[in-house]
Amino acid sequence: MSILGRFSDVVSMNIHALLDRAENPERLLAHLLRTLEHGLAAAKQQAARAIAGERRLRRELGGHRAAARHWQEQARLALAQGREDLARRALAYKVDHDSVAANLEDQHRLAHQLSAQVKGSLQTLNNRLAEARHRQTILLTRMRTAEVRLKVEGSLHGDLLNLNTRFDHVERRLVDREDDLLAQIEVSKLDGTLEAELGMLEQKKRIEEELAILKKEAGSGPSGQVDR
Repeated sequence: MSILGRFSDVVSMNIHALLDRAENPERLLAHLLRTLEHGLAAAKQQAARAIAGERRLRRELGGHRAAARHWQEQARLALAQGREDLARRALAYKVDHDSVAANLEDQHRLAHQLSAQVKGSLQTLNNRLAEARHRQTILLTRMRTAEVRLKVEGSLHGDLLNLNTRFDHVERRLVDREDDLLAQIEVSKLDGTLEAELGMLEQKKRIEEELAILKKEAGSGPSGQVDR
């Protein structure tokens, strides 16, 4: 039981709690799987020896019990034929086989207990190994999913950032273009106002000139005076 005892902490561990406390669950789980696999391989070898030993003892015990029954029957037959001397010799063999069988019974009982304990430990190790492999699959799947999500979100963030940057650039260009157009409109308005004012001055000048002509004509009428 030295090998199985060496892995007793592995058998009794709580994998879920252990992974929750681990800084690097993936590395710990890989190490745990290797430990369980090595322990299971060694435990199988020891279990095979223990089970084989129990079977040998059982077979040997059965042989001595059968031999004891055989010599007891021979002693009965010899006694029935009046051969008490042969009956005693046959009973001596029976007693020897009974004695060996009695010793083998204790050994077989211990070997049977050891075999049952080894089988139970193997089953526990198998269950722990299956659980660890299942946890490894889940963990790796979650890690890969997280990595994919991180890449996707990073890509989307980068694309959105680039898109926002391009929108900002276009928006700035549009704003600049709008400012230019508004400035041109204002300049055009200023130019129109100036031309209008200059036109009005020219019109007033012409009006004054026409008025002066009329006054002159009125002053040089037939009577030489302006009609009242």
